[in-house]
Amino acid sequence: MPLAKNNKIISNSIVILIFIFLIYKHVTGYYKFGEKIGTFKGVDAYSNQRGKTNSLDPNYYNGIYTGQKWQCVEFARRYLIMKEGITFSDVDSAFEIPKAQFKTLNGVLIKMSNDLKQGSLIVWPKGYEKGYEKISPDGHVAVVSFITPFGVTVVEQNYIDSWFHRFIKTSELKNTTIIGSPR
Repeated sequence: MPLAKNNKIISNSIVILIFIFLIYKHVTGYYKFGEKIGTFKGVDAYSNQRGKTNSLDPNYYNGIYTGQKWQCVEFARRYLIMKEGITFSDVDSAFEIPKAQFKTLNGVLIKMSNDLKQGSLIVWPKGYEKGYEKISPDGHVAVVSFITPFGVTVVEQNYIDSWFHRFIKTSELKNTTIIGSPR
């Protein structure tokens, strides 16, 4: 009996330690560079340690350039490539996306909509600030994952790793640009 009791104590301790580790990781948002932080509709997002590791390394999906690892623009472009068969011309910063040319993977230029729907991009302008939170001089882009009458939930890279799904009130979407697929 004592051996079975010891095994139960050990296995319970392991479960508790794993649980504590997962809570710690969620609260602190500590992920290593390139570690997966979430998945939306089969598209993985990765940590760039919120800009602490600024890689200039390019990323490709099936030979198509998606952007610099693991920036917000890279996730948005890879999402559009994988889910819509659409890409956009190279941009230096997220705030430039609304002026980019969008095309199918076959090279046909297309006009995007400004419809807010699941899968749309939300683009924040250059130097956007919200209270104490300064987004970036480069703006920011995220993908809409869910819409409510009160706001939207987005998924993104290069924001806060522990908040892969982040809710944004409708009133906080002022000065953003919505870019939706024409499909």
